[in-house]
Amino acid sequence: MMSVIGKEQPRVDGPLKVSGKAMYTSDHHFPGMVYAVPVCSTIANGEIQTIDTSVAENMPGVRAIFQRRNIGKLFRAEVNHEFGADMSRLDERRPPLEDDVVRYSGQYVALAVADTFAQAMAAADAVKVTYREHKPNVDERLVPETSQKVESERGDAGKAFTEAGIQVDQTYDLPPETHNPIELHASVALWDGSTFTLYETSQGVVNHRNVLAQMLGVPKENVRVITKFLGSGFGGKLWPWTQSALAAAAARQLGRPVKLVVSRRMMFQSVGHRPRIQQRIRLSATRDGKLTSLRQDWVNHTSILDDYKENCGEATAHMYSVPNLRITSALARRNVGTPTPMRGPGAVPGLWATESAMDELALKLGMDPVELRLANEPRIDEGLKIPFSSRHLKECLSTGAERFGWSRRNPRVGSMKRDGLTLGWGMAGCSWQAFRFACAANVELRADGTARVSCATQDIGTGTYTILAQLAAEKLGLPLGWACRSTGSRLCSATRNCLRARSPVDRRRPRPWCLPSWRRRERRSIPCSHWLPMRTSNTPRGACTPGASPLPAALHSRTSCGCARFGRCPVWAAPRAAARSELRSRRSRATRSARTSWRSPGNRRSRGCA
Repeated sequence: MMSVIGKEQPRVDGPLKVSGKAMYTSDHHFPGMVYAVPVCSTIANGEIQTIDTSVAENMPGVRAIFQRRNIGKLFRAEVNHEFGADMSRLDERRPPLEDDVVRYSGQYVALAVADTFAQAMAAADAVKVTYREHKPNVDERLVPETSQKVESERGDAGKAFTEAGIQVDQTYDLPPETHNPIELHASVALWDGSTFTLYETSQGVVNHRNVLAQMLGVPKENVRVITKFLGSGFGGKLWPWTQSALAAAAARQLGRPVKLVVSRRMMFQSVGHRPRIQQRIRLSATRDGKLTSLRQDWVNHTSILDDYKENCGEATAHMYSVPNLRITSALARRNVGTPTPMRGPGAVPGLWATESAMDELALKLGMDPVELRLANEPRIDEGLKIPFSSRHLKECLSTGAERFGWSRRNPRVGSMKRDGLTLGWGMAGCSWQAFRFACAANVELRADGTARVSCATQDIGTGTYTILAQLAAEKLGLPLGWACRSTGSRLCSATRNCLRARSPVDRRRPRPWCLPSWRRRERRSIPCSHWLPMRTSNTPRGACTPGASPLPAALHSRTSCGCARFGRCPVWAAPRAAARSELRSRRSRATRSARTSWRSPGNRRSRGCA
């Protein structure tokens, strides 16, 4: 079979997205569901004196107006930054409605819940809050309010800069930026008396589960987080925000499903942003362009309670060869919502400043900016003093300059013209971290020759579903269509439950929603390199032995340990032609049955394909 890796393949989630049938978080609806709308503070610094809910509580359809005294206990989550199954990370640690202190404009101070969204909106508008207001600190000039932390240092950067003949000393300011993806942050919370099921706009379902379990005061096993599709996140949906805990707490209090969708206005206030950053960059070099020192001192604003650091020096220490280097960071507290990662957090704003300074240095030297960077190419990572696992910046710059025609560039400002327009040509270097983390997946092999992969992850729009289908098809020796088959107009049995982006808790309760009951098969976890015993309906009891696969011999996959060689299974010893004929017959029967079942009136929702 030809490999499906590295070849153009149709996106398995494409039909759902282009037909409008993809279920995003706020698309979910459940019987008896009510709608929640937060009441946001209108000041940025002060204390709540009174909250008058009398009018709102008597409006039509209103179920409750929650505030600090009646929302129920919410706890602060303990932070664990280690990537893995126990990771627990969030940027705004204060639970919503924890106290009567207002620390930023738009902070949630109450929650209106009603039968319809319009009723909830009207009730939220009717809640009257009085404050004792103080002058907020939103100064755009950043002065370190925490001690400067040395992020990296080698040599004596201060002395080398003072003694150098060529110097650049510039300060670069970056204003706050908000993510604002098309899909608004949203939470749909269900509570059955012991377990929470949370449909979330999350870029990390396992972390989300761990955090919410702590905030709600329940075991992790009692929280399920589901993200089927994400309408972009740009980093803003990496960690949980306060609307998630509010929706879950309201669902617990009311015993009903609760939907809370953050408004576009709130997206600028309560779900993070890239912070304001001020960076002072000092470079010195010899006349031939060799760097002698580099200093980067940055300050970013953070919220009153949380310490968010934008790691602007992430790439600086290893980007260029320089014997004297010092990188420091500091924070400045402001009455703003807590910042959060956004599109290349840390390295991108940091490189914007250092690369701008390198261009300033090239101008002072009268040197081509590409040549300046090539002249300072390091042989090793001078920050960690270890070899690079891979580094191809030199080849990238050289090849890019050649193909772009960089030699035709005139560095004099305004000198290049075309079609009556003034052209500007520029370049910059960049770097981004590459990490690998532990991961787990379940693979279900079915007697009809198809496979399903389940993993506690989510597709943020970058093709995870398709990649999982490709990996399964490649490793199992199946055609891509068998690793991901289409049933009606919905996604296949191979990735249907994978689409639910289920947490490890959810994996204990498999629900093959798109399959009629006669096609459901018992599920087994299959490690990377071994087949586990797996009995099917037409396999004699006890016939499966370790190393045997339930699939016909013609479809066996080679494994790294050699425990299930192609065509050597003691259970399925039939000739390949007979095995293929059997599979074709099964698939034909399954397809006819699925089509008949799909066309039955009202059957679509009964099979969970709503």
